Parts: sequence; C-alpha cells; structure tokens
Amino acid sequence: MPTYLYCCAVHGEFEEYHSISKMLKFCPKCQEESLPEQELKQLINSSTKGVVELTGQDLVDKTKQDIRKLKNDMHGSDKVYANMLGDDKYQALQTKMDKQKRDRR
Repeated sequence: MPTYLYCCAVHGEFEEYHSISKMLKFCPKCQEESLPEQELKQLINSSTKGVVELTGQDLVDKTKQDIRKLKNDMHGSDKVYANMLGDDKYQALQTKMDKQKRDRR
C-alpha cells in the first residue's frame, strides 16, 4: 500500500498507509483522542528521486544537446578524449597523426 503524508493543525505531519481509493478527510489521531475533527491537508511526499521520461522531439533535442556538450568536452581536453576513445585507440590515432605530419615534411 502507498504511504501518504498528511498535516493536521493539532498533531502536525504524519504518515498513513492506505489504499489509493481511500482518502482521509479528518485526522484519525484527533478522532481517537475525542478531539474536535481537524481537516487534513495531504502533502506531497517526495522520498524518492523522480524520473523524467522524454519522448518525441523533446528526447531528440535533449540527445542532440548532450552530444554537443560531450563533443565540446571531448575536444577541449586530451585526457577526456583519450578516456572516450580508450587508451589503445587514442595511442593508435596519435601515432597515425604523427606519421602523417612526418610524411608531409
């Protein structure tokens, strides 16, 4: 069953476990103690990280933006570039570029 967070004017914040079809209108603690019924406010409980799922054009735009940022980071630093390619491929690329420079002379 889901956990819901409520706020009572007398008892403050408290959690209740009940089905989604049940909705508390009055504080059960006030009812148990024979106090005047206090109307409850249901609070938003954010105990876990939310997941945002993108679809359609939003997903395409976000992917393109991430790729642009990744390319900028990659070309801005040799270390990042080497990590992206892997050491073996980076060394092979450097060797090939050095050889091409020597051949042009």
